[in-house]
Amino acid sequence: MNQPIFLFSAGWRSGSTLLQRMLTNSLECLIWGEAGGGLDYLSNAYQGYQQMLGPGNMTYKFGLGGNGMEQFELFQSNPTHAVNAWIASMNPPETTLRDSFRQFLDSYYGQQARVLGYSRWGVKEVRSGPETASFMKILYPEAKFIFLVRNPFNCLLSIKRRNWMGERNALRATANYTRHWRSLAKGFRNANFGLVVRYEDILNDQETVHKLRDYLEIGKLDSNFAENSRADWTTKNKAELSFFEKRLISAIAKDEIKFYGY
Repeated sequence: MNQPIFLFSAGWRSGSTLLQRMLTNSLECLIWGEAGGGLDYLSNAYQGYQQMLGPGNMTYKFGLGGNGMEQFELFQSNPTHAVNAWIASMNPPETTLRDSFRQFLDSYYGQQARVLGYSRWGVKEVRSGPETASFMKILYPEAKFIFLVRNPFNCLLSIKRRNWMGERNALRATANYTRHWRSLAKGFRNANFGLVVRYEDILNDQETVHKLRDYLEIGKLDSNFAENSRADWTTKNKAELSFFEKRLISAIAKDEIKFYGY
């Protein structure tokens, strides 16, 4: 089954690891961990090649197209003439490009998942947004996409209790992590594919788990997994968000907070 599962989460401490373990617990699909934004780099590389392959008057994210496809076709029809033509942007066709990216991902993720006994594979990421998801949909039209959000106040509280995960200035960390949450949460709700899920509903609403199971076409998904799970990244830090931190979160993410019912 060529249906990988891509789990995109709105930042850190959003519950993506719990959902990753829940899905992998089905024994049908192995959800690999975060790639440190690596999927974004692949998406950007794909856009770069598209730029070179596109017509010269076609504007892409990185500038004008390079006529690389026309140059390739010229080599197919008349290589003697082509070698003296402008070939600075010549590249193999986009179909070859897509096949090459799929082969890489299938080899890196799919083959190793099968070695471990899983028929399907997936990846979770907390940095990537809908642009990268759209790139993955180009590669895998039949793939399944989950967009996960969690109450940003709880996300930020969890990050704070883990010493802001490397940030030293509390208010700057609050602003940076909240902006990241807002950007992804906004992108998820505007995506025209996939399934948007709230972390709280996975914990408290069995119908949401059933909806996930049906959408992902997984035979069995344990709706009590979160309750019975023992693994956690625990901390002894019992700090709370300050008044100013809460105000800052509200000011930055108010539209998405309202949209998602937080």
